[in-house]
Amino acid sequence: MASMKLGLIYVCLAFACCTSVLAQSWRDDRAKLCFVRPENNGAMNVLESWIRVADYNVPVIGGQSVCLFIEPGANELIVTSRYPYDPKSKDDEACKSRKLKLEVGPNMDRTLLICPATKGSSYSCGWRIAALSRGCDDQ
Repeated sequence: MASMKLGLIYVCLAFACCTSVLAQSWRDDRAKLCFVRPENNGAMNVLESWIRVADYNVPVIGGQSVCLFIEPGANELIVTSRYPYDPKSKDDEACKSRKLKLEVGPNMDRTLLICPATKGSSYSCGWRIAALSRGCDDQ
């Protein structure tokens, strides 16, 4: 009887180990996208923008970063926000970036900047997605 219980315990442990490994195997080929939203001046710093890619809608404010794991393949990325100079604005998609088509491969690791669009020295209604190496100041 004791050996039967011990055998059952071993089977349960083996099953638990196998399922935990299988449950994590989906992560093996995911691409990692990281987004950095640098700090901005005044109200723009606390204006929530939304990163929309794959099935994600992730809010970020100035000074925050976020990483997402997505399936390899073709994806569209867009960043949206409310209108920055209207406190009553409720439309989270009033200001948008251009849609960026991303092709990501398995285990790819990419970091992008989320930058407010500018006209001259003023912020405008929109967002730019820039390569980390270029920075927000490069138009």
